[in-house]
Order: sequence, then C-alpha cells, then structure tokens
Amino acid sequence: MLKSIFVATLFFNLLATASAVANPLALFVEQCLQYQPDLGQDKLVSFQSVEQQAVEFEKRTIALNNINDRIQYYRPFANDSLNRQGLLWCQLHLADELYALATAANTQRLIDQLLQLRPPYDQLGQRLVAIRQSQWELIEKSKLHSAQASNNQALSQRLFSMQFNQQDCVISNEFSSESSNTNIDIRIAKYLITQPNEHCRKQVWLAYQIRAKDKQAPALALIHQLQLQHAILQDYDNTAQAQLSSHGLTPPLLEQFLASQTSNLGIAPWNIAHALSRVSNSSAIKSITTDAFLQQIFESLKALDLKFELIAIDDDKIDDPKINKTTSLADSQHSSLSEAHLIRVWHQQRLLGEIFTYPQDKQHNPLNIDGQLIKQTVVGHQFGQYSLSFPSQLIHVKQQQKLINRLSQAIVSLAQGGQFYFITNRTQNTDAHAIATQWLAHYITQQLNLSQLPKRHQLAAQYQQQLWVFRTKVSLAFYQYKGNFKGTQQDIWLSHNQPLSVAFEQSFGLPWPNATDAIYSYQAIANEGINHYLPLWQTALTQLIIADTPANISTRAIFNLLVVNETHLTLDDQLEQLIGPPIDPHSLIRRFKHAGTTQE
Repeated sequence: MLKSIFVATLFFNLLATASAVANPLALFVEQCLQYQPDLGQDKLVSFQSVEQQAVEFEKRTIALNNINDRIQYYRPFANDSLNRQGLLWCQLHLADELYALATAANTQRLIDQLLQLRPPYDQLGQRLVAIRQSQWELIEKSKLHSAQASNNQALSQRLFSMQFNQQDCVISNEFSSESSNTNIDIRIAKYLITQPNEHCRKQVWLAYQIRAKDKQAPALALIHQLQLQHAILQDYDNTAQAQLSSHGLTPPLLEQFLASQTSNLGIAPWNIAHALSRVSNSSAIKSITTDAFLQQIFESLKALDLKFELIAIDDDKIDDPKINKTTSLADSQHSSLSEAHLIRVWHQQRLLGEIFTYPQDKQHNPLNIDGQLIKQTVVGHQFGQYSLSFPSQLIHVKQQQKLINRLSQAIVSLAQGGQFYFITNRTQNTDAHAIATQWLAHYITQQLNLSQLPKRHQLAAQYQQQLWVFRTKVSLAFYQYKGNFKGTQQDIWLSHNQPLSVAFEQSFGLPWPNATDAIYSYQAIANEGINHYLPLWQTALTQLIIADTPANISTRAIFNLLVVNETHLTLDDQLEQLIGPPIDPHSLIRRFKHAGTTQE
C-alpha cells in the first residue's frame, strides 16, 4: 500500500475509533480499513481439484466484495465530511487489496487452469483476466483517483455568482450576485425559465458549462495523460480503443452506433426549460397505495413463476433499520406491505433472496423512491439482500415507473446469482444486468397497462437522451486525442470544435462554436470515460430483444434465459437464442435502426 494512503488510513482509524460506539457507519469504516483477505496458496490443499480451488477462492474473496457493495449502500447515509472521507479511504483500501489479489502469482495460476474448464469456471477465469488487465500500478492509480476527485469537487461547487456585461440580460435582483440563494444550479434553472431573451439564456448556459474550467483543466489533462499511458502499455493506439476493446467495439463502430441514436430535437439546451414549461404535465393519477400497487406487480409476476412472501420484523430487535440490517424474522406472516419490513423472493421452489422495505412517512421526503443492493446472491455461499424505500401513496405515473424500475433491479440482482460473485455482480456484469432489468420493467409495465408518461416527461427524456449521445461523442473525441492540452498541441485539440459543434447541432438544432468546452461540463468524462455510451447501448439491445424475439418463445422462457440464466450462457449466447444471428456489433447496430431504438 502507498505510504500516503497508509498515513491517511491510520489518521482516520484514530478518528473512527473515538466515535465508533456512537456511529455505526464509523465502526464499519474502521473494520473495512482493517480488513485483509487471506489468499495464501499454502492454505489450499494441494490435491484439490481446480473446481474446489475456485470455490475456495470464492470463500476467501466474498467478504471483500460484500464490503465493496456495502460502501455503495452506506454512501447516501454519509451526511458529513468525516464519514464521506472514511468511505473514500475504505474504497481505496479495497482497491489496493483487489490489486494485490489480481496481480498475485497464485491468482494467475488459478486463472490458467480455470480457462481450460467448462462454464461457469472458464467464465470466472475470463472475468479475472479482465479484472487483472484493468488494474493500474498503485502510484498511477493514486494519481488518477486524486485527479478524478479534484474534477468532481470543482464541478460540485455551488457558490458561484452570475455577473452580466449586458444590463438588458439582468431581469431582477433575484438573480444578481447579491442574491441570498447561493446554489448556482437552482439560480441558473430559475434564470433559464424566467429570461425571455434567448441570447441572454444562451450566454448564461454557455458560461455555466465552463464555470469551473480553470480548476478542472489540470485534473482533466492529467486524467487524459494517465489513461493514454495505460492504453499504450496495453499496446493500444489510444484510450478509446483500449476501453472499447473489452466490449468488442472500435471507435468507428461506436461512431456508427451514436449516429443511429442521434435525432434532431430542434431545442437547444438553453431553450429546453422554456419548451418544457409550455408542454402539458398532467402526470397526476388517481392515488393508489404503494401496498396495492406492489400487490398488482406481484400478481403479474406469477406467470414467471415468481412468488413473494411478506414477513414482518420485530422492530424492537433493530437498532437502526437504516444502518444495521437483520435477518431475524418474526414467525407470523402478514398480507400487507404496510406492515411488512421484508419480502422473500422465490422463483419456483428456490429462494432468491430478500428485499428490505421502508415505507416512508410524510416527514421523510414522502415522494422519493430508492433502492440499493445490500448483498449479492452467490449460490452456495449467501442469499442476496436488497433495500427498497417508497412513499405510502403513489400519485404520479413517474412514481409508478420508478418503483417498477427499482423493484426490477432488485429481482434481477437476486435472481442473477451464480456460484461466483465476479460473474454475477452488477458491477462486473453490467450489460446482462441492465438488459434483464429493462426487459423485466417493460414486462411489468405492459402487464399493468399503465398510463403513458405525460408529454413533458417524454420531451425531457428525449432531451436527456440526446444530451447523453452528444456527451458520448465528446468523450470519444477526448479519449481518441493523443496530444496534450498545452502549447501548440492544444490547437490540435481545439480543431475538434468544428466536428463537435456539428454533433451538437445534429442533436439540438443549433451549433455550439466552442464545443470542446463540453469536456468541462460533466463528471462522467473523468469517471466513466468512453464507457459513458453503455446505457444507450443497453437500452438499444433491450428494445431489439423486445421487438425481434419470436412469438413462439414464451415470456417465461425469456425470463428464465435473460434473468435467471441457470445454464451460465454468455450474453452473446442469450442473444442468439432470443433474436438469432448475426449478433456481431456491426450487425447489431444495423438491426437497431430497423427495430426503432429511440427512447420513449
């Protein structure tokens, strides 16, 4: 471990120890920082088969993976800087442990043997190869994380002021620098809605995109340099080429895909607030209790051999249901979700896992719906757990859709539980998890015959998709560029202004002359890199499955193949069974166009 990380870890340990008794989250962080997996080869019995060694490997790494998941679960509860810092150090510590695991000679020997076996053992070997190839040397990784944190911090600042060179763009004191509202996001949103002059709206929007440029520029330049060096070490020409290779794509193929997803909305970003305000937003519906709505969903899922068992937990045995989970259940079962704190999910006769539910009262953000994985299902080792919170009443179609999406994520997380965490977890199994979730959400929506989202929501979704498409084009240009951002080489980067401005106009109808400034407008370019395109690709694939799966394949068969996948088929094998060949990236992109992949 790097000395700087060790010093910071030790410092936080001292702080965590003092408050651990009063703060369960601090106690978790302290235990995380002390965690070290035992992966010594000497502990493995030499005459064990490779399959037995794989199971032993799973036993020794499952704690590391569970702690990683728990970090994401706890993140919304880290309400102060000390707890947030603690979770960050915990994440870095686990990253160091994963690096040691992936680069160990013992792991490489196991990988070599796994690749010679049948599924799912060969799939575990392939996944470990991918993890190993993605690892960075500790010093470079530390620099990358620091630069990403700097970029995120610069963008997250809200204490900016608006100053106008043109007095006719000032509409009231409410938007002046003396305003008591210091949240720049809120003030910009109000300005763009209120200002009738399009020229003023455009200037404010453009200025907002580069509000933190001076602070971001060094961090983004370093991220670009580090990623390029890492790609070249792997024998790739540029970062985009390296990152896309793991998905079977190339930069030209991604350009083709993005072209298929581009649709001219005819509304520039500085005008979208005005456009939305003129569109109907009749999203209110006849109020329905979440209890009744979930019961309707559960009834619709019986056709897929899913069963939901509602169980109450004795609240007296739970110290803090938001932090400390328990599997201690009351013997009695209840028929009402308003009384239930836990849902056991069964598929046929197999228990998939548990969903902890938290009906919210009016004092705690009563309209919010959220869900988070607590623990991944791993067959033979642990049942999965998921957290789901919701209001007692649903009063908007958007709420119904969000609850369906969150519940679908929970079911897929519990159902996609193979023998090995690295194969089934959402982080390592991104495409399969996202496609299965979207397909299941679509199925439930069709079964319940829900009302369409109001036109305002549809327009907002179309705008968000085109913004996603444009930003992916920006990321692609940024990570294909091989120079630096200083001196004469900076001029080479600025030469991208013209093609990126065209890309902006293709989606929004008006040009952005300095479109290379878009790299300073969103965090994903630093954190996700070229993989920002993935949600678009996953949605397109899901819509292709929905459109092209033959009618003689039953819904139950699709669910068993796409969600449960007991035979450990790869995504390519699943696609071949559902939509038939060809399923190479070039053919899929061509088929997307005919299937109609514009998001609703």
